[in-house]
Amino acid sequence: MHVTQLASSTLPPQHRFYLPELPRLLPVAYHPSAAQIEITSNGWIRQFLGGCFSSEAELLRFLRQRNGLYGPLTVPHTTAERAQNIADWYQYVTVIDSFVSDRSNLGANHAGASEIFAEITAVFRDGTSAAEDFPYGSAAQDLWRRISPGLSTAQTVRFATSLDAFLRGCATEIQSKLNGEVPDFDACMAIRVDSFGCAFLQLLTEYAADIDMTGLIPSGAFDEVHAHGMRQLIIVNDLLSWRKEHAQEDTMTTVRVLLTHEGLDLQTAVNRLCQLVEHHETEYIAARDHILESRLAKRPDVVAYLDGLDSLIAGSQEFEYLTPRYFGDGAVWDGTTAGWLSLDAPIARFTPTPTGASERTVGSPEVSGDQPAEGVSA
Repeated sequence: MHVTQLASSTLPPQHRFYLPELPRLLPVAYHPSAAQIEITSNGWIRQFLGGCFSSEAELLRFLRQRNGLYGPLTVPHTTAERAQNIADWYQYVTVIDSFVSDRSNLGANHAGASEIFAEITAVFRDGTSAAEDFPYGSAAQDLWRRISPGLSTAQTVRFATSLDAFLRGCATEIQSKLNGEVPDFDACMAIRVDSFGCAFLQLLTEYAADIDMTGLIPSGAFDEVHAHGMRQLIIVNDLLSWRKEHAQEDTMTTVRVLLTHEGLDLQTAVNRLCQLVEHHETEYIAARDHILESRLAKRPDVVAYLDGLDSLIAGSQEFEYLTPRYFGDGAVWDGTTAGWLSLDAPIARFTPTPTGASERTVGSPEVSGDQPAEGVSA
């Protein structure tokens, strides 16, 4: 792994970028009970994790991000009960992810965060009772009480392993940020597979469909759909979350990697990543269709799992367009999915032309001649 020390002062100011229309080849659906699930999940966060926030204002800021919709968007066809459990789980890990990026919280100390992560893992892996003054543990116990009855013995082992991977990835991101280290592209993607929670995203897709793919996964049947599908998820997230990651000086993002390791200006880096999104989404669909044309298509559980992955990929992208988490507290999505995006505005939206005080910025087409990514409609 090649690591470069972050030296942001050497980079020219880059105040905005143009995001073209991404392919979005998979159908988006909302769970029929999405609104109620989101509201109930917000109440669960307040009950179990409200004390983790520094103030009521910070808790409300988190709840306004609409993180409770991620579950209903990614498992739109499951029962309301399982969708609720999944929504609460995704809110839980998003609280952790938020504090990992916060230098005044979990992100302040790698060793301290690792100790907390070990306690969380013990609740899921060993059934350890959580201390009353450990809200992460109490929340974990409640989630495990609700989710574990719907998992096979093999899936419970995978669930604990997937949580280990997520928390290990989070700890690595903390250390990287504290040290100001930017990994190379391949290393970044390997770490992001863990810190993005790819293993439990796949497992909860099974849980939502009430199926178990544990026996088939070792055969390699899903290797290609997983590889391309998870990379599409990660890169789309890196593009749409860049305002947040840029402001927080996060180092574990593919945008930062291309700026630092390849010396690209922001627009060129965005164009490159847009091309990769198109590549991975197209290859995911090809790999999925290959399975659906094979003997495995006779298995209803395989078809259900692939349908679930379609919903996961499409729903995750839909959520990332709509959440104020990435566009500023108070942002309201109007359905626009392409345009210029300001890094400086407190609340941003996609606009057809550059707006704001810094009109001419390095990397914008009118300055450098860069154009939206070839092969991706703009």
